[in-house]
Amino acid sequence: MPDKQVIYHKTQKGTEAIANRQSGLPPRLRSLLIMVDGKRTHAELATMASALGDPGRLSELEAEGLVAPAGIEEKTMPAALESAGVPQQPAATASAQRAANLAQAQRFSSHLLEHLLGPLAEPLCIKIESARDLADFVALIKRAREVVREIKGSAEAERFVAQIEAQMPEG
Repeated sequence: MPDKQVIYHKTQKGTEAIANRQSGLPPRLRSLLIMVDGKRTHAELATMASALGDPGRLSELEAEGLVAPAGIEEKTMPAALESAGVPQQPAATASAQRAANLAQAQRFSSHLLEHLLGPLAEPLCIKIESARDLADFVALIKRAREVVREIKGSAEAERFVAQIEAQMPEG
């Protein structure tokens, strides 16, 4: 039985599964994977899985290699990549690099929104992560700002947008 205080994070495979809506993950399992943020303990995630009607699904995510306890594959976490300044595709073409930058911004925004609003953010996080281009992404961030404003207030909504803008790539 896993230690209930172990903190889980998404592996590279888990991050890719969220970015790729055609990954074959059932909706509830995908929802649980979105909630894995590198801050929640096994006990918290197990409670969320139960609320989704699927107790025990966290172990399935771990068995599939989509999540791992903290300290394992730490370098694959988007936050670790961002803080280290490591490009995800150093030899990518300009078009592929823009797509990678958009995907990174989507993951960051989704994680931030989920951190602010918890499970209430899930439907909007799914839309943000599936935005096909920058225009769709910006429209969804504007919608997210309004949701944050309604729930957390104007100051928090503006902090939310400022944090996302700080992560956006130059050019």
